[in-house]
Amino acid sequence: MEKGGQGDSDIGATHAGSDGNDRYGIAMAPGELRIVQDLLNTASIPKAGGDVPDLLDAPDTAARWLGAYGIAGDSPGVSDLRTLRDAIRRSLVERDHDPDRDDDAGPAVVESVVRVRFEADGTVRFVPGSVGIPALGQRVLLAIYDAQRAGTWRRLKLCRNPLCAVAFWDSSRNTSGVWHDVRTCGNVANLRKSRARRGRPGRNLPTS
Repeated sequence: MEKGGQGDSDIGATHAGSDGNDRYGIAMAPGELRIVQDLLNTASIPKAGGDVPDLLDAPDTAARWLGAYGIAGDSPGVSDLRTLRDAIRRSLVERDHDPDRDDDAGPAVVESVVRVRFEADGTVRFVPGSVGIPALGQRVLLAIYDAQRAGTWRRLKLCRNPLCAVAFWDSSRNTSGVWHDVRTCGNVANLRKSRARRGRPGRNLPTS
């Protein structure tokens, strides 16, 4: 019996990867994980040239982002979506960047109720049990669930550069990628390490 986690296709699937991913010009994750990545990249990120704003904070940018998924900008639940996004981001930091961290500020527990559907072809799958923003949040959780079962969740990461933290898809053969762009974040980190080894203090270096 198959349990697929993909949600209904009418929640803007063709527009997945809107402002969140587009503003960084990064390669998008495959399938439903593209929606997860897009949500993660709505977060405010500290950049050397000035912080990138949170797309879900201002009503106009939130409405634009939600509109790509067919959701009205004044729909209730934006704060819950931010809570989900921040919990996922924190879990990725702890998984890939600081697995030994031990404090009281761990990822929040987020719960949601989905439906189980028996299809005409005999398969069983999970689908969102709500509409609007709650349904989008459920779709994000179902995409993560499917990716964890398939072993691909470990490929969605946050850039290790603390002045970046963009969510990117690691397409390396051995899942060893840590930078969203080796030419920018990777080169800056390597240059800093090289200067540290030579004992020469370096100036503040840009990340992009």
